[in-house]
Amino acid sequence: MKAVYKRRVQFYETDAQGVVHHSNYFRYFEEARGELLRTLGYPYSKLREEGYDVILLEARCQFKKPIYYDEVVNIETKLMHMDRFTFSFEYLLLVDGQIRAIGSTRHCVINKRRVVSVPQGVRELFTKIGL
Repeated sequence: MKAVYKRRVQFYETDAQGVVHHSNYFRYFEEARGELLRTLGYPYSKLREEGYDVILLEARCQFKKPIYYDEVVNIETKLMHMDRFTFSFEYLLLVDGQIRAIGSTRHCVINKRRVVSVPQGVRELFTKIGL
């Protein structure tokens, strides 16, 4: 299963040529990931209330074609891997069905500044919906 998060590019996210600045792609990934968790009923705020934080270990992006101011971007987010301690997402950024960028992130979970197993609630949720 994949989740789709839709957003419109704001002017402040662009450079002098009206192209989305490369640093914003990683913000888009974070927004999409957060929305996925929220949609599944397990928002990041709930994880924090339970004493967990999600740590970014790695982030990558392949820039295929520019994204411009005022375009609507659909960000498809899919869990690609989960083991006891880490999980990874893949992101496709599409405008009018055309792939503009492909990204991925890898994460772990900490509690009291120590790496811990992915919480059972998160693990069950991802497994239940087929991610």
